[in-house]
Amino acid sequence: MPGSDVATKTHCPYCALQCGMEITAEKVTETGRELTISPRTDIPANASGALCQKGWTAGELLTNGERLTTPLLHGEPVEWDVALDYVAYRLSAIRAEHGPDAVAVFGGGGLTNEKAYTLGKFARVALGTSQIDYNGRFCMSSAAAASTRAFGMDRGMPFPITDLDDADVVMLAGGNVAETMPPFVRHLSGPRVIVIDPRRTQTAKLAWLHLQPTPGTDLALALGMLHLAIADELVDEEYVAARTTGFDEVRTSLASWWPERVERITGVPVHQMRQAVRAMAAVDKAYI
Repeated sequence: MPGSDVATKTHCPYCALQCGMEITAEKVTETGRELTISPRTDIPANASGALCQKGWTAGELLTNGERLTTPLLHGEPVEWDVALDYVAYRLSAIRAEHGPDAVAVFGGGGLTNEKAYTLGKFARVALGTSQIDYNGRFCMSSAAAASTRAFGMDRGMPFPITDLDDADVVMLAGGNVAETMPPFVRHLSGPRVIVIDPRRTQTAKLAWLHLQPTPGTDLALALGMLHLAIADELVDEEYVAARTTGFDEVRTSLASWWPERVERITGVPVHQMRQAVRAMAAVDKAYI
């Protein structure tokens, strides 16, 4: 770690925004080295100099007094060599008795590319196991499956976040970025923002239009808005024919989701649904 006169440029690993930050080591205390975190202005995600609360307080993980700084073996502190030798011995014994796939490796989305690559090599080359996974399998598996089925690719934004700066309308479904990703909000100052959320969140308070469906009825709301888009002849038929498959089946399935029925189910007034649909259809740069 550099001294107090050197700032290390890096990225926050907490979420997909990967905001730029500079870390400066200030001094060494009894619990570790105190760090000063400051936002960078050369990274598009947070070029305005913003970070969320997790980013601002990331350095406190090193000095909060609850962080393990010494390995524990059966609850007792031991030297690193002792701990690593014990881990190697147990891994070797398990592999010898039950085979390499008896050992599994579990990574995390917060790892850098280099760390993730090294962990994969350790699992497949050093341990010889095929059992390697990461936390995203649990928190994002449904999103990945849905996105792949709908768009032919895994989840994530298929465009730079800075594109939102020039958007006309942005629809946020179930997202509360004002609290979970504050730097994201800096890119929403230009477009009209439509928020779909049962709660009146901090993000919803910033919205031009807030649709509040009854919890658990978001699919009905989506079907109702698509019904309106088709009924009001707002669908780009040429685009749909060239870029999608199965739309005729979708069109047929929407017959029973007329707006007044959807309003009774979701609690969202028909005029608000129509307002959202027409706002999205009327512009060139609309994002969901």
